[in-house]
Amino acid sequence: MIGTFVLVFVACGIAVWSNVDIVATALGFGLVIVAMAYSIGNVSGCHINPAVSLAMFIRKQLTLKDFLFYVLAQVLGATFGALVLGLVMRADFTSLGGNTIQPLLQANVVTGELDAQSYIGAFVVELVLTFIFVLAIIGVTDKKHHEGHQAGLVIGGALTLVHLLGLGFTGTSVNPARSFGPALIQALLGQDTTSLSQIWIWILAPLAGGALAALVYGLITSKKAEVVEK
Repeated sequence: MIGTFVLVFVACGIAVWSNVDIVATALGFGLVIVAMAYSIGNVSGCHINPAVSLAMFIRKQLTLKDFLFYVLAQVLGATFGALVLGLVMRADFTSLGGNTIQPLLQANVVTGELDAQSYIGAFVVELVLTFIFVLAIIGVTDKKHHEGHQAGLVIGGALTLVHLLGLGFTGTSVNPARSFGPALIQALLGQDTTSLSQIWIWILAPLAGGALAALVYGLITSKKAEVVEK
């Protein structure tokens, strides 16, 4: 909960005040992960993302009970982070870093019109970026390869990487909790319901990407093990 609170308060805060400066925002999200990985990572693993927790559940590194509590903590942390961010901005809850389909994917940039291709494009972008991000996490934290001490830097770098591309398409979610918290507070207190109306994308696509990463990593490492045994 603490980790996801910090992610939303700091990284979404940077996105808001910098008017979504691509480099600043990407670095903000990446550096928060580095800071949290080396502070709370030894306590909880520093998932702070339901897509990551789902991947770990699929890989049997989390029980169902732990997975559900992780997701609950992540959603609560993100929501509280968005609330506090809005409060320090003089109770302005209209813009808190909620995800929306960006002009690059809109059918009409002037009117903001969306069509089926807009939604499909956003879903695919989020799925692929989450797949890349979670695959990096699984690989660097795999105890078989003894790279754990480097995990925070690799994961932070991976999150920075996917933000550099994704910000122009979806604002980059790759994290259902990070998207849900700001969207909920914006809708309840800022009356901007755009992020909440598109929330299904920012929930389903990252979860699908995380699950796919877990399955693919299991497949490719099992194939490698077969080759080594032969």
